[in-house]
Amino acid sequence: MPDATTPVRATARATVLWLGLLAGPVFAAPAPAPAPAPDEALLLEVKIALYDGDWPAVLRGSESLLRRSPASPLAPQAEFQRARALAHLDGREAEAITAYRKFVREHPAERDRLLVDQAWSGLFSLACEGKRRATSGCSSMLHEGIADPSLYVSTLAAIRAADAGDPAVRREAVPILKRAYDLENDTEIRNEILIALLKIDPRQVPPPPAPPRARSAPPAAVPPLPSLIKMTIYNKASKRYDLRINLPVAFAQMLVDALGQEERSALKVSAAKQGVDLDDIFQAIQKNGQGRLVDLDAPDTRIEVWIE
Repeated sequence: MPDATTPVRATARATVLWLGLLAGPVFAAPAPAPAPAPDEALLLEVKIALYDGDWPAVLRGSESLLRRSPASPLAPQAEFQRARALAHLDGREAEAITAYRKFVREHPAERDRLLVDQAWSGLFSLACEGKRRATSGCSSMLHEGIADPSLYVSTLAAIRAADAGDPAVRREAVPILKRAYDLENDTEIRNEILIALLKIDPRQVPPPPAPPRARSAPPAAVPPLPSLIKMTIYNKASKRYDLRINLPVAFAQMLVDALGQEERSALKVSAAKQGVDLDDIFQAIQKNGQGRLVDLDAPDTRIEVWIE
């Protein structure tokens, strides 16, 4: 028969059990983080291989994901990385072009804009790098890119066209470059566009913007700094100018500074034959200020270069 203390002990046991249930979540070990989904884990492996420059591993991982889950939301990234890996593997450039083209054709630009733009960049590189820039394959690829409705793609193709060997493609690039120059706000990209125009036809370089009107005249003792290099080549036979250029001094210096070491050395040698020290020419322009640099009157041509 239970004694009088039984209800008290039962109540105490129930209280301890209840407190234990309440305290359980506080002292329980944290739940392990959920494992990534198989497709996400595989794409992560692809990105690690990409970071390491292990292109065979990038190709294997991308193809594995595409075989297992061709309808996965991650499939576009795998398709792009597969094409990229093929482009970096010797002897598989043709497969890379096919893969990039398939990607551009099958993926809407408005949904995968960044990857589509990068795919076009990959196509231009594969078709026009090095000696390939003079081939019909490069011309065809650039022609297609220039006609693309995307301003990024058409501008990238037009910049590439400046180094292409096809005069027709170079001419097609000019209006695209001019439009891009008017719309672009990034200084570095605008400079790339100007360099491309100079390579194609210096006469197409947009004139520099007019300087703002000064509210008050500068002090007479301070001469204005030279801002423009002007050059004309007059053809006496046809009685017309073959070339007329107005080039900002700062931009001309940027062009020279942007040359590679080999090109710069060749330019220095050529300038030295004309008695010009390339390293000192821009300092001389700033020091001497405005005035005529070259005035050459040949039987058929008159060449003038001066600073304003």
